[in-house]
Amino acid sequence: MNKKRLWKWHSWLGLYSGLVICILSFTGALAVFKFEIDYLLNKDLFYVAPQEKMGNVNQFIYDILAHYPEHSGYIVEPVEDKERSWKVAFRLKEDGRNIAKEVFFNPYNGKILGERDMYKTVSFFIRNIHVRLFDHWYGRQWVGLAGICMLVSLIVSIPLYFDFTKKQQFGKVRNKRSRQKWADLHKFIGLTTIVFHLIIAFTGAWLGLQPKIQKPLMGDRPGIYKPSEFPLSKIEDNLFKVDFPSLLSKVKKEFPELSSLKIKASADGSRTATVFGNIPWMPYERQTNFIVLDKKDLSPIKKLDIRNAGVGSQFFYMQEALHFGDFLGIGLKIVYCLFGLIGGFLGISGFFVYYKRTEKKRVQQYPILTTSNILYGFTLSGVLITALIAYSSVTFGANNPTSTITTPSFYVILSIYIIYKLMRYLIKRGFLHVEA
Repeated sequence: MNKKRLWKWHSWLGLYSGLVICILSFTGALAVFKFEIDYLLNKDLFYVAPQEKMGNVNQFIYDILAHYPEHSGYIVEPVEDKERSWKVAFRLKEDGRNIAKEVFFNPYNGKILGERDMYKTVSFFIRNIHVRLFDHWYGRQWVGLAGICMLVSLIVSIPLYFDFTKKQQFGKVRNKRSRQKWADLHKFIGLTTIVFHLIIAFTGAWLGLQPKIQKPLMGDRPGIYKPSEFPLSKIEDNLFKVDFPSLLSKVKKEFPELSSLKIKASADGSRTATVFGNIPWMPYERQTNFIVLDKKDLSPIKKLDIRNAGVGSQFFYMQEALHFGDFLGIGLKIVYCLFGLIGGFLGISGFFVYYKRTEKKRVQQYPILTTSNILYGFTLSGVLITALIAYSSVTFGANNPTSTITTPSFYVILSIYIIYKLMRYLIKRGFLHVEA
């Protein structure tokens, strides 16, 4: 009875969350390379011909900002690679819409290489569909719940997998029937990759639910800086100029290991410049180490080196890095991509086994609903919907017509389905009576 109960939990959790997990697995395999994809698709924005000496980057940056006087706060991303451009990013409104403007310039001569709305980029689409299924309401929480389902399904499958290998030699796949073959592959591959998928499920659940549960559970993010003094007005602070070459020299002196820098200038009156960055080869969330400097004299105010933080803080900042595998170079990214594809395969093979097992009874009532037709229908629908969302995303941005229509439609359909299932349960249990 215990085994039957475990199989039931594993099957139903996989069935009800499997489609979402498949989508997250395949989009996760793609999201691992979202920066590389962005660089490949936009070489004219990211790459320049190297020269011996940098130009007056201060002048270049403030000329860009002067062209958009309505900006409030900005981020500068200097790049150590001599063949790469610099970027200035800020938020503003254009035609009544919120825009995440990115302006790329050549640090040697100040030439503007191009500008774009970050919300309309392919990299934003890849990240957004993986992190929140492109649902701007509660998509991130749905992803977190899918992570919990995946985690529980994996945990209950462990004793089942090991019990299976006692009866059958590990790695020996039976080929007499297609359902048997797919079931064996599902079990053996699942057992082989279970440690990785447990990590992905746990970190995915936390990252998805973090916006809702972090504050009640633990308060603010560990080590964040909250200014207590505001010597300038917001307008004065927004216009206060920073000497960026001097700032970078100061950061190199105070925090020499920091790389992949992102400089965020304050606009709240605190007169600060916060420089975020990575420590190479360390498994921490991207650009969460930081040093805060006074804009006026570049004196250090606060520094967060996660290596020196407590165990709890280190564990907190490891979640995203462990989920995306972007801390040990391209080799680890390839491994994560392959495991992501394997996760998608496990979802598909689980669907195949379930629908094949129930096919005979189902086809007697609905001849068109063969296992192959169901899987082909799911796949085609998924590809078409994803393509539509992708086109709408890169054309219209984050608040695009597709998400505006599909998001409320999804919740209406979900509500109808829940009510339908609840009514059937109440009728079956005798709480409701339906007249013939």
